[in-house]
Amino acid sequence: MIHMNLKGAVIENKRYLGIATFMMVFAIAVGASMPIQESPLSENPFLKELEPYLQYYKPYTPFTVIFLFLKNSLTAALAFLLGPLLLLFPAGVLLLNGFMVGFVGSAVANQVSIQTAFSSLVPHGIFELPALIFASAAGFRFGVAALRKASALLRRRDYSLYFELNSAFRLFIIAVTLLLIAAVIETYVTPFIMGIMP
Repeated sequence: MIHMNLKGAVIENKRYLGIATFMMVFAIAVGASMPIQESPLSENPFLKELEPYLQYYKPYTPFTVIFLFLKNSLTAALAFLLGPLLLLFPAGVLLLNGFMVGFVGSAVANQVSIQTAFSSLVPHGIFELPALIFASAAGFRFGVAALRKASALLRRRDYSLYFELNSAFRLFIIAVTLLLIAAVIETYVTPFIMGIMP
C-alpha cells in the first residue's frame, strides 16, 4: 500500500520537481514577455483556442467541477504515463500550460487590469499549476526509470521499476488531489471573486 506522505514524496523527488518547476516558471516568463496586440481579447488567437471548452464552463454547477477535474486529470495522466516517450510529453505539458498562463495573464492585465488577471487565474492556479508540476515530475521519474530499464535489458542486467513507479505514482496521486481542489475553486470561488453571481 502506497503511503501518501507529501513531505516524503517531495524529498525523494526533489530533483524531478525542481526541473519541472524551472520549466513551468520559464514558460510562464516567456508567455508573459510576448508582445501583446491591441486587438480585443475576444480576437486573441490563444483565447480562441479555449472557446470550445468555454461552453462547458458554467459557474456554480457540479457538472463544471467534474468537467474541469476530468479534463485536467487527463492531461496529468498523459504527462505521467507518457513520460517514457523520451520525456517529451511531460515537458510539453509544462511548457504549453506555462506559456498559456503567462500569455493570457499578461493579455488580460494589459487590456483590463492586473486585479482582473489576478482574480481570474490565481485562486485556482495556485493548485492547478503545482498539480501539473507534480504530474510532470512523475512523468520524468517514470521516463528516466524506463530508460534505465531498457538500458539494463540491453546489458542483460536486473533493474526493478517498482520503487521508481511507486514514487512516481505518489506524485501523480498528489497531482490529482490538487486538481480536484482546483476544479472546485475554479467553479465556486474564482467566479465569486470576479463578481459573477450565481
